[in-house]
Amino acid sequence: MRFNAWSKKRIAAGVKRLTSRKKAYVDDPDVFFITPPLPWWFIKKFLFRDEGAESPEELQYVINKIFRRQVGLDELFHVHVLKEGLEV
Repeated sequence: MRFNAWSKKRIAAGVKRLTSRKKAYVDDPDVFFITPPLPWWFIKKFLFRDEGAESPEELQYVINKIFRRQVGLDELFHVHVLKEGLEV
């Protein structure tokens, strides 16, 4: 799975344990578990710390930068639980 510099830094620090993607990467060897689609508002409100962010606002900023647009609160994402000890 590919990660941006922001995510790589947080994975290396051990604070990013989840990654949200539009598509479920079921065959990725770095993924332990994948949720059914969840709305962005839920991820932003309840999972921001495990996504590696210090606040919901930081997570929104990061996802907007990745998509190069404002990601809507009702957009659906698969949350991927990363395997422990992941090195990127």
